[in-house]
Order: sequence, then C-alpha cells, then structure tokens
Amino acid sequence: MKKTLLFAFTLLISLGLLAQEQKEVVTGAGYADDVYYSLENGTVATVQRDNWDIGFVVNYYSAGLSANTGSGVELYTWPDGDINDWADVDTVDMDWPPMYNSIVSFEEGAFNRNALDHPDYGWGIFSQSGSYPIIGDSLFVIKTISGAWKKLAIIEKIASTNIWEFKYANLDGTGEQTVTLEAGDYDDKYFVHYSIDSMKIQDREPAMVDWDLLFTRYYDYTIPYYVTGVLINDDHIMAQEVRESGMDQATQEGYVDTAFTDTISLIGSDWKYFDMDAMEYAFIDTVVYYLKKDGGDSNDSYYKIYFTGFSGGSFGGLGVYNFMQERLTFVSAEEHEFDTEKLLEVYPNPASEKLHVVFDLVGQSEIEIIDMTGRHVNKTYYDAAGFTNYSLDISSLNKGVYFVRVSAEGQSNILRFIKQ
Repeated sequence: MKKTLLFAFTLLISLGLLAQEQKEVVTGAGYADDVYYSLENGTVATVQRDNWDIGFVVNYYSAGLSANTGSGVELYTWPDGDINDWADVDTVDMDWPPMYNSIVSFEEGAFNRNALDHPDYGWGIFSQSGSYPIIGDSLFVIKTISGAWKKLAIIEKIASTNIWEFKYANLDGTGEQTVTLEAGDYDDKYFVHYSIDSMKIQDREPAMVDWDLLFTRYYDYTIPYYVTGVLINDDHIMAQEVRESGMDQATQEGYVDTAFTDTISLIGSDWKYFDMDAMEYAFIDTVVYYLKKDGGDSNDSYYKIYFTGFSGGSFGGLGVYNFMQERLTFVSAEEHEFDTEKLLEVYPNPASEKLHVVFDLVGQSEIEIIDMTGRHVNKTYYDAAGFTNYSLDISSLNKGVYFVRVSAEGQSNILRFIKQ
C-alpha cells in the first residue's frame, strides 16, 4: 500500500500584476564570457572567463578555493607526498582523478574536494593558534589556461587578516613564485582571482551585492559533462524549480515557500538540450524557476523566470540566453498540505555503515553515489512502487563527502552526505 507523506507549507500565489519581460544575456562566441546579472538591473558586468586560474573566496573565515575548470584549467592532488615533499613533485605515471568545483556551493572549490570537514579543508588544516591560520598540507599539479603544467601549494590562509600565501613553480622547480594575496582588499567581492600565466591578481567581479545570477560554463560531475548554464549568488539568492508536464509557463503561479534552496546550480543547464535532428539547442517549455532574494531588514522579493531560447556559442552563435522574467506580488499566504511526489531525504548524515534514502516515486529508480571528483562509485536500480526507504551499504566507502542521486520518471534529485 502506498504511503502518502503530507507536509505543511506556505503557498504563495502570484497576482501576476507585474508584466513579464523578455530578457537576453549574451556570453559570446564559444561562451567566452561570464555575465553577472541583476534581477533588478539586468547585465551588470560581462567579463572574459579565461583570464584566471585560481579563485579565492574573499570572506575572512572561508577556506573556499576554486579552479577555472570551465575554461580548461585542470587540477590534481599529488598523491605521493605532502607539502614537505615540494621538491619531489612529478607527473610520472600520472593517473589521478581531476578535481572540480562543487555545483552545490561556491565555498567548496576544486581545492576543497578532499575535505573531511572541519578542521580539514582539503588543502590545509585549521589551527587554533592566535591568528587562526589554515596551514597547507597538500601538493597540487595544475594545468593553467595556457596549457602550462605547474606544481602548486597553498601555504596558509590567515583568517584574522584575510591573507593567503601560496607558491607555484614549473614541475622541475624552476620559476618558483611565492604570492601573498590580501583578500581583505576585495571584501565587497565573492572571489578574488589570480592568473598564474600572467602572475597577476584579477579583480574581475562586480560587488557581490550587485549581482544575482552568473551565466557561465562549468563542469557538472553528476552528468558528467561541461555545461553552459546559470548559477545563483547564494549570498542572497535562493531558488526553486517547478517542472510539470503540460505546464503553461506564462501562467504557472504557485510555489512552495519552504522549498527554496541555495544550491548554486539549481537553475543550472537542464532547461535545454541539444536536438541532434535539428542540430541546435532546444529549450524545455515545462519548467519555471522561482527566485527569492534576501531583502535584509526589508521584505524579501520574489521573481519567476523561464527560458524561451538558447543560441549555442560553439556552433557559430553568440551564446545567447533568452528568458522571461517577472517580479511577483502576492495576494495572500495560506497554510496547505502538500502531497509530495518528489521527496528525497537521506539519513543519518553523517553516516558510517548504512545510508537510508527516502523517496516517493513509481517505476524503475536509479540510485547513484557520486564522489567529490564526479566519479560514480555505486549504482543501484530499484523498481519503486511509491514510498520507499532504501538502505545502502556504504561501509566500504572512504571517509569524505559524497552525493546521492535518485532518478525516476524523467526526474532526478541530488543531495550531499558525509561518510564518517
């Protein structure tokens, strides 16, 4: 017998009094540019994507460190020693998994992919000493935008002063550079970037408060594939997807106010697909996205967007995104019960031996475990008949952060869990 789960939520109904507006964002031939977009003001900045290799999260207490994998940077952890073995780094018998930025949070960059949770941040260990540094303990091999291979170490991040120190050199040790980066000088940004090729700090972002969406190219390790899509500014934006068969995007007006998430790739790329018969991109006309913008001391604001077209930059086009946008107003907020058909929960989290995956789907379901490099480490098929509490044996997994993905009925959802 199917068990129905009922949840209380607040359903906000749009009056639809504010007109839907056609919007356009252009990322250039070959998707060469990043476009920072404001829901209120449109395009804020269009910046060249391939002018940086490493991105440092500016927040004083962050250890987030990204690599420009969307523009060809490759990052690997050197597996044969720690930071004390700097002189020994080589690429002999190189067969290491590449490291990618998280599609969940900007705080989890490629350099953080080996993190074991506090105090281990993947590239270094937090210290309780007076200046609260994170002391680097790892060595990396990086291929830069230009294709040059370098060895790289993050020496430390001093939280109290927001200063990073790192070094890099050619694989044979020549050309060694040690860089001190004062991230506090860029405290209105999300990231400050650095180009190894030009040996320069790149101040390329608008102020964090000025943009809401980033139109960019990135690696989606759940597919796995490089994609062009939209990331949200999780500093002040949350998003929700509504995908329904037969939907009229223009008139679809309801969403669950408790179902917003700050997963940066919630909009992502799967509102479009490449039509092999027509040899062009097609958009999916049965999905809309709701955005909730933190208003601070004032009221939050809500928006609806849905895509109406995409011109691929790899096929002679200019990487043009076309979408409709509407700022929402509301007549009321009422409590309702919601019979969810897409429930996905995992517990316990963290887990050590067994992970329970809870979902409410009908039909053959695919349950996958994906590690932080995007490698599929486990795949199970289950013929679901409704409410399911499926137990996965994870005792053989190494400690660390993983994702569980459940797919069925043409839908998929993904959550993160920690293996202790």
